[in-house]
Amino acid sequence: MKTFDVFNGDADGICSLIQLRLSSPKESKLITGVKRDIKLLSGLEVQRNDEINVLDISIEKNRDDLLRLLNSGAKILYCDHHVSANIPNHKNLKNLINTTSNVCTSILI
Repeated sequence: MKTFDVFNGDADGICSLIQLRLSSPKESKLITGVKRDIKLLSGLEVQRNDEINVLDISIEKNRDDLLRLLNSGAKILYCDHHVSANIPNHKNLKNLINTTSNVCTSILI
């Protein structure tokens, strides 16, 4: 079983990752991009029961790949503050999503 940390390359995404790993140390493969590069789930290939932590990237831009990864058996924590209509209901998805204007992903973590 592998762990992947997928995060936005801006301050909120980086701080969210640091907070996650300070509270829950674990070796993981880091996947990120520059500030506007948010379709980060598209190239990810996983095995059943792999863990994926998605921080500070919109579900809207990653929904198809999120569903693909969930259907492959991955367990996903999705934490974000961006508008997220149609959040999938899946047994392997735990989401911490709050789109209130005074909330960022770092606060959610």
